[in-house]
Amino acid sequence: SDLAQRFNCVPSQINYVMSTRFSPERGYIVESRRGGNGYIRITRVRVDRQTLLMQVINTLAEAQHAQADTAAMLQQYPEINVLLAFNEPTSVGAAEAVRQRGVSDAVFLVGFDSNVATIDGLQEGSVDALIVQNPYAMGYLGVESAWRLLTGQTAGMEEVVDTSTRTVDRDNMFTMDSQKALFAFERRSE
Repeated sequence: SDLAQRFNCVPSQINYVMSTRFSPERGYIVESRRGGNGYIRITRVRVDRQTLLMQVINTLAEAQHAQADTAAMLQQYPEINVLLAFNEPTSVGAAEAVRQRGVSDAVFLVGFDSNVATIDGLQEGSVDALIVQNPYAMGYLGVESAWRLLTGQTAGMEEVVDTSTRTVDRDNMFTMDSQKALFAFERRSE
C-alpha cells in the first residue's frame, strides 16, 4: 500500500505498473525478494543499442503466430543472440523459426514446458534449454496450500512451495530426473 501510493495506483495494479514503467526497454532493472527482509529494488541503467538489444513481442499463444513473430523479429534484428519463450506454444514456434532461419548456432533459445517438438529441438539444436514445470505438483500443492490456509492449518507451512521445476539442456536431458520431468506419466490402478 505504501508502494501503491508511491506509484499512484491501487495495490492490485502494482505488478502492472512496475512491468510497464520500469521495464528493461525503458532502462530499468527490477529485482525483488518476498518474505522477511523482502525488498523491491529498481535500478536505472544506461546502455546503448550496441551493448543491449532487448525486444519484447507479445504474440498469441499459438505456435504459428509465435513462429511468424519470432522470424520477423530475427529478420529485423539479426544481432539477437538469446530468445526466451514463456509457454509451450511460443516455445514450439520460436524453435521452428530458429530452425528454419538456420540460426541455431547463433541464437540461444530457452523455452518453457515441453512436448515432442521442443524435445526434438533440444536434441537437434534449435532449443538450448527447457524450463520444465510440474503441472500436477502445481495444482495439487496449490490446492493443498489453499486448503491449509482456509482451515487455519498454517503451522510448518512453507512460504514458497517448490513444485519441482527443472532446467533441462543437452548435457542433462538423458539423466533419469530429466527424463521423468520430460516424460511424466501416471500409473493407473485398475
